[in-house]
Amino acid sequence: MVDRVLVTDADDFLGPATVERFTRSGAAVTAVTEPLQSRDDAFALADRYGPFNIVVANLEAPITVAPITEHTDELCTSMFDRLVHPLFWLFAACLPSMVSAGRGAVVVPTSATALRTSSHPIAAYEAARAAQVTLVRSVGWEMAPNGVRVNGVAPNFIENPSYFPPEVVADDNFRRDLQRVVPAGRLGSGDEAAATVEWLASPNASYVFGAIIPVDGGWSLG
Repeated sequence: MVDRVLVTDADDFLGPATVERFTRSGAAVTAVTEPLQSRDDAFALADRYGPFNIVVANLEAPITVAPITEHTDELCTSMFDRLVHPLFWLFAACLPSMVSAGRGAVVVPTSATALRTSSHPIAAYEAARAAQVTLVRSVGWEMAPNGVRVNGVAPNFIENPSYFPPEVVADDNFRRDLQRVVPAGRLGSGDEAAATVEWLASPNASYVFGAIIPVDGGWSLG
């Protein structure tokens, strides 16, 4: 059986590497680049391209660095609109067919900053990612009796030109800082993170439910 895979925000965050991974394995991949704006958007995707047996709920939002006293209502609301509310919509639209089939997997790329606080003031981003983690655990528990696996990956320090431009990566000070704060001493590749996503979606992770796997070179340890 060919896997039918949905990847959201496919041109951002872990999207490109994830699409490449699943395409390489022969899956039929629906790669959506437009951010979900409503519950109707999610149901329209499921109706038009589904049913999916694998959903990668890859959701991204720009990170605003600001003290908590400068977090506006607009910032907080927009962060949850991009990172949290679409998860509810995707669960509602895509889980029923998986439950009916008695199988399926949802993988949510969240962030290791939900497991360990960053050294930057990014409270709205961290709170939204933490909400994703809690949703994965809650829905993972709820779906387990149906044979549907809901899990997450928590990346950080992954190669990404938006976060780590080439001139930054080439800087000696950045390299020294990287070796100091990341036990692995380097940036991870998008493919390394996507490999974890692919594994969680595969039968090899058949006994994994509601788990969050850090992919951060050991950064979240401490």
